[in-house]
Amino acid sequence: MLRFLLPLLLIHGICSGALPDFDFTKAEDRDRWAPTHHLDAIAGSDQGMLLRSTGDDPYTTGPARDYPIGLPLRMTIRLFSQQSGTARVYYFTHGANEKQSVRADVRGGAWTTVQLRLPPLGPKYRIRFNPPADTGDCIVQSISFAEAKTLAEPAWRAPEKEVAGDPKLEIMSGQLRLSHGGRLSGGFALAIGNTRMAVGWTHGVIGYEREGALRWLPLDRAKVEKQDDGLSETTSLIDPDGANWHVERRYRPATQPEAIDVQTRITVDRDRKTVFVPMVGIFPGAGSFGSAKKQAIFPGLEYLADEPSSSEADVVGPASHRRTPDSLKITFPLMAVVNDGRYVGLIWDKEPQFTALFDSPDRTFGSGGHVMGLLFPGSDGSNRVEGNLLPDEGEWIRKDQPIVLYATLIGGTGANITAVVKQYVSLRGLPATPSVPDLRSFATAMAGGWLDSSIRVGSDYRHAFPGRFEPHPAADAAADQDLLALQVGDANLAARLRNSAQQAIARVNPDAYDFATVSHVSYPSQSLVYGHVEQNIQQARAQAESLLSQLERDGGMTYHPPAGGLDLSKTNPTRQANGLTGAAVSRALQDAAFVGDAKLIERSIAALHLLDHYAGDVPRGAQSWEVPLHTPDVLASAYLVRAYTLGYQLTGDPRLLEQAKYWAWTGVPFIYLTTPSELVGPYASIPVFGTTQWNAPVWMGLPVQWCALVYAEALYRLVPLDSAGPWRQLADGIVASGIQQSWPAALDSTRQGLLPDSFSPRSQARHDPAINPGTLMAPAMWFYRATPTYEFQSFADGKILLHVPGRITHETKTANGFAVAIETWPAAPASVVVECVSGSLDVALNNDHAKRLSAGEHAILSVDHLATVRLERERN
Repeated sequence: MLRFLLPLLLIHGICSGALPDFDFTKAEDRDRWAPTHHLDAIAGSDQGMLLRSTGDDPYTTGPARDYPIGLPLRMTIRLFSQQSGTARVYYFTHGANEKQSVRADVRGGAWTTVQLRLPPLGPKYRIRFNPPADTGDCIVQSISFAEAKTLAEPAWRAPEKEVAGDPKLEIMSGQLRLSHGGRLSGGFALAIGNTRMAVGWTHGVIGYEREGALRWLPLDRAKVEKQDDGLSETTSLIDPDGANWHVERRYRPATQPEAIDVQTRITVDRDRKTVFVPMVGIFPGAGSFGSAKKQAIFPGLEYLADEPSSSEADVVGPASHRRTPDSLKITFPLMAVVNDGRYVGLIWDKEPQFTALFDSPDRTFGSGGHVMGLLFPGSDGSNRVEGNLLPDEGEWIRKDQPIVLYATLIGGTGANITAVVKQYVSLRGLPATPSVPDLRSFATAMAGGWLDSSIRVGSDYRHAFPGRFEPHPAADAAADQDLLALQVGDANLAARLRNSAQQAIARVNPDAYDFATVSHVSYPSQSLVYGHVEQNIQQARAQAESLLSQLERDGGMTYHPPAGGLDLSKTNPTRQANGLTGAAVSRALQDAAFVGDAKLIERSIAALHLLDHYAGDVPRGAQSWEVPLHTPDVLASAYLVRAYTLGYQLTGDPRLLEQAKYWAWTGVPFIYLTTPSELVGPYASIPVFGTTQWNAPVWMGLPVQWCALVYAEALYRLVPLDSAGPWRQLADGIVASGIQQSWPAALDSTRQGLLPDSFSPRSQARHDPAINPGTLMAPAMWFYRATPTYEFQSFADGKILLHVPGRITHETKTANGFAVAIETWPAAPASVVVECVSGSLDVALNNDHAKRLSAGEHAILSVDHLATVRLERERN
């Protein structure tokens, strides 16, 4: 009997024993931690354990300790970090891994307390601590643990599905109609025309803590009255402990149609520590179309087809719980569902005291539809488990101090989510462009990146630093430095740039000038600057042929899992995605346009048309080297905008321009249109609504601006074709945020002028690897309204093509063609290419006849800065 009892006694001891803690002001606790990697010997003082980095990945590992079995933990770390960054904690028994890790943003320069949730551990667990930054000192004063308590939810009641609206209590705003039943708090229905779309949140409850227990106060009866052009709904009630609550909602038409403003105001005459207050909510589909949907959107977190929210298709584990997320992860305050050509949704003023609730379909209240709403208290990433309706502990509503929420109910017709995003932008507008230095200062910073950062190795260049990015010859690095030499305004710096550019281009095979690159944005422009255009045209032909040959008969690019590696397509219905295919098609179109061959262009356009079966779909799968193919992706939007823009330029087919505009709208939910932090924030962009390899890093709430810069560059190309769209403002904002995020020389000379791979809004920390300046420079020339690196233009519906290392400043129609004024940026004469795709063409440069072209031929013109190119077709 004893041999069975002894293990039970040991387990009981582990379960009931004191939780471990570490007080690093004491030498005996410091001595148990090892400087495991890239750290000096651990030192200490009465302030704590000093960690001093010696490399790019510092961390320390503690001793094995016994933790209670089955007990969720709250870990508290008191620390000081010289630099801002992200602290990481790994918990393990046999080797650290990303799946068993948590992280928290830390603002540098001040003592701070970090709280992290850990799952139940057990015996012999070790803790590894990675300081917030790879440079500078970090002092850890203490690490302690406590039980992570979870408040018990009540039995939630389903809302009333059959709300009988009183005709006297209706509000109309365009097609959107709110009909109130006049008896229940939130007792209204929303309809588009005569089609019911949603009901309000009836049978809600207020939850508060009192003497260690939770109290629940039903919100039922309400008094509803017509008030001017709106409605007033009031509920007064007394809680079990004698406090008087007053809940008032006012509904009125917004200043624009298809929108109804809602103001919710809650007061109580005694202090109450609340855990749940439903401010406003709707249940789309409840009592009408049910749990079906065409699409749904929760910007920053969910971009859904007919699939459940908070799924593990893109992220596995706790990060998939997006029902009540950290508010930082919401790129702008919108929730909506689209079904059968109509949509309904909710917009609100994003305040930290409120939590967004989104569940599609509704698995929380049993409404039979979907749920979206706003709750008090808020969600800041540490005060509740993401996905939980209740926080870890309550937040006070003080006596006679109201909490007020401003929100807007929206609804209208639209086949997909872009109609909803358009309405949001129409109602709320776009934020102002962030303030950045002038062009000369920007150019000086970029020059530092090319010349003096660790991107440069002799006359070769890395794509990024640090990491496994080997230096190699790069023609775009040379061209960017020659372009910067014209902008910096410092003769010595300009000379250094030109000398470095000369050395860089000498390292490149001339046949590969347009292909030996390190930037995420590439053009067929280096050969226009440095020569060997014919050879690069042939290389472009070969690349286009290769890309087109990789497309399947259905027009898709198929993902092939690495041998013995992770299959990133396993949660996608197929091994194809519009982002994966769009990347290949957009590059094939760019190459075909540079070649100017009618048959190659025709084949590329045919491949583009095969992408049409994705029309109205979610952008996905452009980062298949690490992100699941199913994951919504702004880079997919970028590639598809560029592909369809080129397609329109090459054909004049207005349907292709409509597709370009559609895919441009699909990229907007990835962009922060509200401020996620007090410094750098607006127009920062998350890359995907998911993670790397389903686990980590979690990219929601973590901007990766290079992806957005590729999108911005595509938007700049769309601007002249759709000047009515918000594309220039969006692109300008994205570029300005990229400039703000780049490393200043004073912060880190080895990374000066480089773009961080990711940026933490809460800590304002930049994260490696640091990316070369080219990705930012390409769209930045458009942002500063300077001469761009490259411009492409088509005439006569793609029958004439023009490639310029600079910009087209003016275009005039003539009797038989066009007169085009151009401005090239190279200091020396550069090449301009004219392609005659079909028919015949007379080309004149500065009124001097240059060449007569037949179909399939091109002219390479030598231009010195300013010129006029005349393109004359044969007379009929």
